[in-house]
Amino acid sequence: MTKTAKAKEPDQKPLFSTVSELTDWMIDGARPSADAREIITGICEGLVGLGVRIDRFMLFIYTLHPNLLGSRFRWIKGEGVDVAHAQMGTFSQEVYTSNPLPRVVEEQVTIRRHLERTDCPDDYIIVGELREQGFTDYVAQPLIFTTGETHACTWSSAQQGGFSDRDMEVLGQVNRPLARLTETYMLRLNAAILLSTYVGRNSGHQILEGKVHRGDGEEITAVILFVDLKNFTQLSNEIQGTELVGLLNDTFDHLVPPVTERGGEVLKYMGDGFFAIFPYKDEEGIAAMTHAAMDAVIEGGKALADDEKGSKVAFRAALHCGTFHYGNIGGADRLDFTAIGPPINYTARLLSAATDLGCDRVLSSDLARLAPERSSAAGTVELKGFDGEQTVWRF
Repeated sequence: MTKTAKAKEPDQKPLFSTVSELTDWMIDGARPSADAREIITGICEGLVGLGVRIDRFMLFIYTLHPNLLGSRFRWIKGEGVDVAHAQMGTFSQEVYTSNPLPRVVEEQVTIRRHLERTDCPDDYIIVGELREQGFTDYVAQPLIFTTGETHACTWSSAQQGGFSDRDMEVLGQVNRPLARLTETYMLRLNAAILLSTYVGRNSGHQILEGKVHRGDGEEITAVILFVDLKNFTQLSNEIQGTELVGLLNDTFDHLVPPVTERGGEVLKYMGDGFFAIFPYKDEEGIAAMTHAAMDAVIEGGKALADDEKGSKVAFRAALHCGTFHYGNIGGADRLDFTAIGPPINYTARLLSAATDLGCDRVLSSDLARLAPERSSAAGTVELKGFDGEQTVWRF
């Protein structure tokens, strides 16, 4: 019978009656649990219920993430699971290089330090740290994937005598099922991260849910933001290669966070600019997202101006709203998630009109009515593909 990986109440029966029952559950995918915290809780409390003297477990995984090197899951007996993330540069710091994990991962070896013993070597920083915290035994194991890629986990005991011979045998039995579970989790996690990174959160979710055929997609109602850099052609003639790419990345580092922090999502980067949306459902929502988008643009502009690179680059932004289709378009086996519809075209034309009117930040009449105190008419222009003169507003 499938067992649920949940925290065991003090008077609750053990989650598993034998080690084989625990490993079978793990090999079966730890169903029906899907969350890493629940799975780790099920494994650790399952082991405690089987008499294994663990008081702390840590799982270290190395992810394909644009800003993070990996994540650490930590289970502490009686406290549950918490998660921390390793930032870029962590693996060059002494806290990592002077501890067992590099050797465990690179050489695929298990390292044990019986902290109670007088002959226990103080060869790693963590030995002294764990001893001060009252731990008596420490084991670091490699988690070897089917591809040969290696991650790591550690087990610590705070009980007198540390791990018994049986405990060590059980931890060895659990290692391979844990590696398979971790590998499966990593495949899902990396797929989600990469899709979110390259096509956006919502688009990545749709792709993972199976929307991978031409025509698959959805209708989105949102405030639309187009941003591009001013005089980029001239800039790209003066600065080339990695320096130009670095300048673009630094610029987007100032402009994008205010968007995401206010409920927006960047759907696509387009050379020297990007296209983002602030979804809404009703009239109250559009008003809130209009102000959120305006605030994001203004905050991004201030952040860029405060940076020394702000003397080299400036940007234009245009805001509009409406319902458009966002989904798969392409030919043969090469598809792209892209946006199509009149509101998209209108926003792009607004961005071009900003240059003609000498404005850096513009919005449509549909949005100006929702923020009259923050907008003023910049002029009227004819927008290609749209009938009659259109009023453009600055903010």
